[in-house]
Amino acid sequence: MPPPQPVMPNVLCMNLQDAQDYIQTFGVFLSFSEDATGAGRNQVIDSNWQVVAQYPDPGTPFGEGDATLYVVKYGEQPNPC
Repeated sequence: MPPPQPVMPNVLCMNLQDAQDYIQTFGVFLSFSEDATGAGRNQVIDSNWQVVAQYPDPGTPFGEGDATLYVVKYGEQPNPC
């Protein structure tokens, strides 16, 4: 019998590095991040970015490559945090 699939944690308002590290504690090591402003910027220093949206929603089963974290630099919009 395979182990149960992990469920997506709530990582909203965390810095990107901490969010990625937290997701990895659930046994999922591949996640993605995208610039939530639409500018397409790369997240070079993950700790400078804040998670403002996530997919899938918290509590949803997920696996490798399923998680996408939408981020802005601290102080930028859109930012519900």
